[in-house]
Amino acid sequence: MRPLAWLLFLASIGGGHVLAQEHRHGGASHEGEQLGIVSFSTSCAPVVQKDFERGVALLHSFWYEEAEKQFVAVTKASPGCAMAHWGVAMSLYHQLWEQVGKADLDRGWAEIQQGQASPNTTSREKGYLAAAAAFLGEFSFATSADLCCF
Repeated sequence: MRPLAWLLFLASIGGGHVLAQEHRHGGASHEGEQLGIVSFSTSCAPVVQKDFERGVALLHSFWYEEAEKQFVAVTKASPGCAMAHWGVAMSLYHQLWEQVGKADLDRGWAEIQQGQASPNTTSREKGYLAAAAAFLGEFSFATSADLCCF
């Protein structure tokens, strides 16, 4: 199951731009940021769409801490935005330079469960949440020895 979960996870963070070509918005600019262009439509309130896309741009720029802040802000502004919970969960996993910790995995799992509980998700959004659930669920109950090296 581990290779399948990994592939689903990679698809969830890397496939958003390809799958969401409906609208193009310029990269949100905050004090000189140059994040590029993200197009990722969601069923969230239109008022948070650009903020969500900025979070995705931050996530894809490996600026995990700022991405988490952005997605948390979206969850507060639009509590039913399932994809913002997905974004928080994805921003907790710093795979390039940190060993994943159980606390972050557990929090990510909780965020995904919150997103999955949202009644206003599209089938595409359910797919993103399911991919993250498959990945995070596998690790959320692991021991610290299991988290060492994968």
